[in-house]
Amino acid sequence: MVPFRPIVMTSPDTDYREYRPHPALTSFIVCYWQSVPKEVGDGRTLTSIIVPDGCTDIIYDRDSLTGRYEWSYCGMFDDYFHATSPGRAGSVTWGIRFYPGAYHRIIRDQASSFTGTTVLLDDLSPDLLRELTGLAEWGLSVASLDSFFLKKGGTHSASNSSIQANAAVYSILEGKGIRSVKEIAAEQFLSTRTLSRLFSDYVGLTPKKFSAVIRFQSLVSDYVRSGGSNVGEASASFYDQSHLYHDILKKTGKTPSQLKLSDFYNHF
Repeated sequence: MVPFRPIVMTSPDTDYREYRPHPALTSFIVCYWQSVPKEVGDGRTLTSIIVPDGCTDIIYDRDSLTGRYEWSYCGMFDDYFHATSPGRAGSVTWGIRFYPGAYHRIIRDQASSFTGTTVLLDDLSPDLLRELTGLAEWGLSVASLDSFFLKKGGTHSASNSSIQANAAVYSILEGKGIRSVKEIAAEQFLSTRTLSRLFSDYVGLTPKKFSAVIRFQSLVSDYVRSGGSNVGEASASFYDQSHLYHDILKKTGKTPSQLKLSDFYNHF
């Protein structure tokens, strides 16, 4: 897999951190992440902007006051959306971020079934929910998550279809989303229809929409890497200027002129 750590938007109300998984897990887990309230309020709900990142996540939310928690699965999406979390002291959100298509090592359902939505693990995989709930009762940490997924990942055997899908994803990541769908399909000796079917099964977005997300992520990565000087300059390799405004607004909820370096979690 091409080294890929997508850029996410940060919230002024939460403290967000990412953690690298065990080296043996880096073929399918991008990172673990944790978000906690920065300033404890009166129990208000905190809202964050979630931008398309080309990945999927298993998410754990726990409210410290009620003790209630839930596990959910967030599928692939190509527009920004708002996510909420408890704003009380001691409340926490954990996430496991999977590479495109890699969630199939854990969840076998068709990826397009969850495109643009978040579902509770109660409805998706009761067995997985039971295992993760037991893990959370002992306390979530990078070490406990590593241990859990090292056992889970070791039981996976890749199918020919998943290998083809992963190869196409690799090619799109390597090309930063600029290469055409026809070119990607030909490289894998597939028809564009077969490639689209594989993406429906294993990724969740069409090859064209997935490429657009990776192109956006490449732009944001360059913008952050350059110190946030000018998103217009960073866009030169990825966008016709006439499309920049619309795509940034669609994927972040902000215009290019409204973006600031502080809007993003800075990996660099």
